[in-house]
Amino acid sequence: MFAQSVVVAAVLGGAVLPLSVPAESPTVSVVCHRGGVLTGTMVPGTGSAGQSIHREADVWGCSSPVLPGITSGHFTADLPWNSLDAPSPGQFAWDEGSVSRVIGQPNGLWTIVDGPGSGHTLRFDLAGEMNVWWYHWNNSMAVESLSFLD
Repeated sequence: MFAQSVVVAAVLGGAVLPLSVPAESPTVSVVCHRGGVLTGTMVPGTGSAGQSIHREADVWGCSSPVLPGITSGHFTADLPWNSLDAPSPGQFAWDEGSVSRVIGQPNGLWTIVDGPGSGHTLRFDLAGEMNVWWYHWNNSMAVESLSFLD
C-alpha cells in the first residue's frame, strides 16, 4: 500500500524545519476513466448532531485486470458528519452485478474489503482539491476518474 515516510530537515530563514516526504510514492493506476458527480447530502446518521453525509457517484470507462469484465459502477457511502476519526462503510455496485464493499478512511481513500478488487485501495480523482473536512461535509464535486493506489 503506502511506503513509510522519511524525515528531511529543511532550512527556512535560518530555522531548521523537519519535513516528512514519502520514501516512495504508491503506484497509481486509473481504473475508471470517467465519472459523474460525487454528491453529498445531509441525512440522519451517526455523526456530530446525529447526522451523516450520504455520498453517491457513478463511474464508467472502467478497465482493469483487478476488476475483469467491469465497465461501470455506482458508489454509495454514509460518512459521519463532522467526524474525522471514524472509518465509513460504503460499496461499489458494478455493472455486471457484483458488489465491492469498501471501508473509507478519513483521508478519502477507500479500501475494498469484500468482492471484486478485495484488498486494493481506491481514490476518487476529483475536479478540485479535496481535504478531509470537505469529505465530511455536504459538498459535491465532479469526478474525473477513479484510481487504484498500490
